[in-house]
Amino acid sequence: MLVPLPAPATPREPAAEGGSSPPRSPRESSATAAQGMVPPSLASALEPRSLCHGVPTGPGWADCAFLSGPAGVTRSLARIARSHPGASPEVAASYLANWYSAAVVAPAIASYVLLRRVPDLGPAGMSLRELDSGWFDRTALHLPVGTALADSAPAEGPVDRATRPHVGSDRVVGDLAALREVLVDEVLTHLSPFVRELRARVRLGYPALWGAVAAQCARAFLLTERATGDPDAGRQEADAFFERAAPTMRARPRWHEFVHRGRPYTGMRCGSCCLAHRLGDEYCTTCPFTDDTERERRMRAWIDTQGNGGLAV
Repeated sequence: MLVPLPAPATPREPAAEGGSSPPRSPRESSATAAQGMVPPSLASALEPRSLCHGVPTGPGWADCAFLSGPAGVTRSLARIARSHPGASPEVAASYLANWYSAAVVAPAIASYVLLRRVPDLGPAGMSLRELDSGWFDRTALHLPVGTALADSAPAEGPVDRATRPHVGSDRVVGDLAALREVLVDEVLTHLSPFVRELRARVRLGYPALWGAVAAQCARAFLLTERATGDPDAGRQEADAFFERAAPTMRARPRWHEFVHRGRPYTGMRCGSCCLAHRLGDEYCTTCPFTDDTERERRMRAWIDTQGNGGLAV
């Protein structure tokens, strides 16, 4: 999936690899001051997106209860259509399915892998900042509530809320399988009404729409390598996640493993097409319509554009 307004000569990366954000206003959001509460490892995994805690109030922000409902979906689709001349309703819906789901699932998946904690994804308790293009570049979690492993609860004594802002407000589960089930349920509960809203508007089936969601989930899992340094951990967690999310989350991606400049990489082949090629001559780095050789060539080129620490997604 391409990013908003990509350079034509650059291989197209998946949708969640967003472009640069506009300058922030000092009065932009009441949540901005809480940005430092996001653990560094989590912030690293979420780049180039950003996450904050608190209720935002500045321009561009809207809560997910609005954005995933009829009025919000109508507005987002219109913005995408204006910023991408020639986009059919199906292309606009595919873009929105990718962009919205990425903004919702990325913080939850990164938190699950890195902190063993799943934030509450209730639509009324989350906000996204939407650009004029329809792209979402920031996510805010209104309250520090979620679900954590019992053995990850802190010992009694002073708590550093810069790294553990959720302390004191978490539900607790006994093992990782139970926490993973919470993650799947939070993601599906939030996104199911949104996917139904899109499905009612365009000629895209549930496999295509849920395939977009699955692609963004897989991408979020793989991006945790930025913080862990482990190319296998995210992929293994993704496999377990998709096993639990089936059959609702259809057309999950398949892994594409290769070695580039002496380093092993994991990329992916999406299970459904984002339709970005209908607006240009290039296909995405993860496109299911390209063969393995061409897909790998594109992933290698994408890695090289990122410099040190570059990943295949």
